[in-house]
Amino acid sequence: MRLAGAEPGPFHVDASVAAPDALLPSCESSVPDIFPYSNIAEPWPSLAAREVTVGGTAVPFAEALRAAAVLQASRTSAIQPVLRAAGSPLAGCDYFAAAAPYLEAERALPKTGRAGAAGRHVTKNAFLKAVFLELAIARERELQEALAAFRSDERYATVIARAAVEARERSYASGVRSAVRSAVARAVAACGAAAGQFSCSAATACGTGACRFAVPAYRPVTVAAAAGRFTRPANHVHAGRPFGEAGAVAELTGRGESARGVQVWDTDSVAA
Repeated sequence: MRLAGAEPGPFHVDASVAAPDALLPSCESSVPDIFPYSNIAEPWPSLAAREVTVGGTAVPFAEALRAAAVLQASRTSAIQPVLRAAGSPLAGCDYFAAAAPYLEAERALPKTGRAGAAGRHVTKNAFLKAVFLELAIARERELQEALAAFRSDERYATVIARAAVEARERSYASGVRSAVRSAVARAVAACGAAAGQFSCSAATACGTGACRFAVPAYRPVTVAAAAGRFTRPANHVHAGRPFGEAGAVAELTGRGESARGVQVWDTDSVAA
């Protein structure tokens, strides 16, 4: 299960961000910012409910994350009015105190060229750094508690690891299935738009194999399409005959990680 990524996510924190004597997290999210909880976009219920304190106000992890997203989307430098309008409990926090350790660094950043506060949201950006640090610390502690549970009972660790692999495999297979269905639908539509211009005898599903509308990733498909939800377009020698994408999905899935089993641990490491 990859715990470090090439691009910093919302939990990325480095030494220039952390306040003096603050706990530095030893990992970061490997998924996009919109999926901050895990590699398959499913939330950790215990993490979402874990309490974090920002500016003297304690809120659940999920609420702090929501408040940060609201501020990031806001085009103003305001903090309290924006959070109050969003119904966030952090509207009542001491955001100046939370932002204080990061203000100097924010003021040192180059100006954007725009006039006024709209060009440089110093206090808001400093406050966001404080929020993200608290989120990173909470996530790290959640992770360390999970690792401690793994070390304490190998049976528990095995069950959880197996469940994680199965979830990743289902996610992978679902993604392949959805992508192939979309490719098939696009190919059928494109072929229909060119009715009478050529003849096709491809045995694979439209959009895969020898189909002239197949994208490179799906051209290696060789399995013949069985009956299914789609209908062969007018240019096909079996025009009107139903066909499906299941065979193509199975072949493509078999070539991917799902066939070998998704690793629970890889070459990345987590600092204890």
